[in-house]
Amino acid sequence: AGSAELVMGARVWIPDSVEVWRVAEITRSYKEGDAILHLRLEDGSALAYPIEFQLPPLCNPDCLSGADDLVALSYLHEPAVLHSLRRRFLEANAIYTYCGIILVAINPYKPLPIYEEEVIYAYSGREMGDMDPHIFALAEEAYKQMPLWEVH
Repeated sequence: AGSAELVMGARVWIPDSVEVWRVAEITRSYKEGDAILHLRLEDGSALAYPIEFQLPPLCNPDCLSGADDLVALSYLHEPAVLHSLRRRFLEANAIYTYCGIILVAINPYKPLPIYEEEVIYAYSGREMGDMDPHIFALAEEAYKQMPLWEVH
């Protein structure tokens, strides 16, 4: 994060020994050279966060959290990616997420009804991005590209 963006009310990610990353809100604007960043955690408690090596990464706006393509995130860093993937998986049971042309998959460790024949047909002939991220969307895109490269 740039120091100009660390203003009162901005939200940042801070390391956490239990949750890995947690959100905190800045309660006093940061000035270059400050040794402490004044934060309020989600539970309402205050935290004087020591700035040792680098400033904490900024949070994305809530409207981007859980986006089906990580490229849409304003800030693309470890806590933002993990939060977005966790939110998609836990809230929407979505195991697939795009990162540009790459498909990120989370193993749910249980069978899901997302590989049925009707799902195959739903993705057939569709453009990537028309529907939720899925391995069938990637397969359809590869199939469409085959004639361009004369690969059969």
